[in-house]
Amino acid sequence: MNDYYKIDSREIEGDETIFSLRLIPDYCVYKGHFPGNPISPGVCNIQMIKECTELLIGKTLFLAFIDKCKFLSVMSPQTNPLLKLRIHLTIATKTTHVKPPKLHEQLSKASDIYNVHATLFDDTTTYIILKGQLKTENYD
Repeated sequence: MNDYYKIDSREIEGDETIFSLRLIPDYCVYKGHFPGNPISPGVCNIQMIKECTELLIGKTLFLAFIDKCKFLSVMSPQTNPLLKLRIHLTIATKTTHVKPPKLHEQLSKASDIYNVHATLFDDTTTYIILKGQLKTENYD
């Protein structure tokens, strides 16, 4: 989804990574969702969370399941083009979770399931809260 959003920056704050994002109002999905009143589709926002998580670990991921996904407010590239995405990851194995500070060192080395807790927000509004698991292609 190269034309849906742009990453302006990313910063590590403790055990979380915060992406500064910019929605691109000319993305083709807004022609149909909805003409004259563009609203960011939830599925595109979930994909954006997945793609940013992939950047963190340097691997292709697949959505294993969503434990919780709350769409709290309508997002539009016209009224809310600048967003923040906070991602908190842990590496899930069958019995353990790896906690920071070693997490960022181990993310690119692991090939398991990743617990993700993501929040998409701006200065005044929280738009989405997602908790779930992403997995690598090789995980059985």
